[in-house]
Amino acid sequence: MDAEEYLHMKEREMMEEYGAVILSQRNEIEQLQRRCSELLHERSFMRASVAEDVRQFCVGHLQRQQAQQQRASGRLATSSACVQSIPVLHLLQFLHQYTSGVVPVMETEKRKRPRETGTGGICPNTPHQQRLVQRMITRRRLCIREGDSEEPLQGIEVQSAEQPICADQVH
Repeated sequence: MDAEEYLHMKEREMMEEYGAVILSQRNEIEQLQRRCSELLHERSFMRASVAEDVRQFCVGHLQRQQAQQQRASGRLATSSACVQSIPVLHLLQFLHQYTSGVVPVMETEKRKRPRETGTGGICPNTPHQQRLVQRMITRRRLCIREGDSEEPLQGIEVQSAEQPICADQVH
């Protein structure tokens, strides 16, 4: 064996050895990444579990409080609210954010549609627009109560068609 063959043989051995070391390190890194993601997943479920426990406690507390208020509604009772207490709904909203939406705020706190849907989906932005919409709703209610619902309603629709409600549409 001459020196050149010896060097090639040592080079191959070292390449194989380094390849094995690199492969073992890659495997170890993959295992650590899997373990890290498992721990993160476990932590998020632990947070959700704790938040759900607190949520159940808060909902139970709120129900008990409402039941007490209903029982006490017959008699006149003045109770001073504790200044240091946190409102339950704020606490539930915090838990909802804390768990990234895993824990719902409350089932009953869903957004309700407004009573008057006859405004045609108009959402007034300014107080002036709100007053106009309120006047229109009041006129409709009065017309319905009077029993002459056809003629006055047509008059209101003609007025609303002639005059734009939104300030954006005014030129």
